[in-house]
Amino acid sequence: MGFGVVFTQGVASGDPHQVIGEILEQAEAADRLGYFAALTTEHKYSEEYFGSPLHLAYAIAARTERVKVGTSIAIAPLYNPVELAQDAAMLDQMSGGRLFLGLGAGYLPEDYQTVGVPWQGRIQRFDETVRIIRQAWTSDRFSFTDRIYDFQDVSVIPRPVQSPPPIHLGAWSPGGLARAGRLGDGWISNALMSVDTMRQMGDTYREAARESGRPQRVTAIRFCWTAESREDAVRDFGATAIDMVRTLWTYGAITDMPGVTAADQITLDDLMRDRMIFGTPDDCRAAIADYRTKAGVDDFLLIFRHPSGPAQDRVLSAMELFASEVMDKDADPALT
Repeated sequence: MGFGVVFTQGVASGDPHQVIGEILEQAEAADRLGYFAALTTEHKYSEEYFGSPLHLAYAIAARTERVKVGTSIAIAPLYNPVELAQDAAMLDQMSGGRLFLGLGAGYLPEDYQTVGVPWQGRIQRFDETVRIIRQAWTSDRFSFTDRIYDFQDVSVIPRPVQSPPPIHLGAWSPGGLARAGRLGDGWISNALMSVDTMRQMGDTYREAARESGRPQRVTAIRFCWTAESREDAVRDFGATAIDMVRTLWTYGAITDMPGVTAADQITLDDLMRDRMIFGTPDDCRAAIADYRTKAGVDDFLLIFRHPSGPAQDRVLSAMELFASEVMDKDADPALT
């Protein structure tokens, strides 16, 4: 079991140069404190996210020595698949074999409109992109022809250090979960599904992976805050948590809150019940045990900061407390 971090800040967090510097500082802290990964994510149109995840991952790779670097997730259909394979392979080379590539199809038309990629046909485009990347990484030269892409006698130079790097796929729908099992080396949850939803989706994913003879690994993205007391956690992270979940509910990223018809109906108690890793070190350990035993989670990617906060010094303190009091130092942090 491993614990990594994911960075979700964007220009809404403040001056972009300063915010990027703070992300790099968090990545350095993750590297020093024993987290297994320091990963980027994206939306193309939003002020709450940076839209160039691999570029930021290159900078993280240059500032770290041990953590996995890459994406959780990049919206795969928005990229030329051969270029994406090349750029990710270059990151694997730059980092000495530390690439973590998490890919998703995206769920917002605005991301597609921003870069001029058609929303219609995105699932086929996603499917072909994953297959092309894996073929590019495992062949000196290759050809590929399907409904969208046609590449003849091309190569990716340099090839990645890992042979090949695993590809983890984000998914929420039954079709997406089946695709993750069929094509992926692991499944990545969204950040706010309940434990029960994660269990059901994890079972669907694992069954598809078994049927396809693919490896199985469940990675849960969770908002996380560790403090000396529950009161301190509410003070430092409560407002951020509410702001974050209401924003994501509005985006349509939370679909398992029966009875909720407006964002302002969501409470902090709803989130603390089984959607976050939150509170004292004991609280956090108990939540982690629930995800592992009830949903079969193998690894966690933690979000300590949202565009609305908390402040950088408190984020670094929470990361350090989690590392010292919650993480199992005997666990193998490497993803396979």
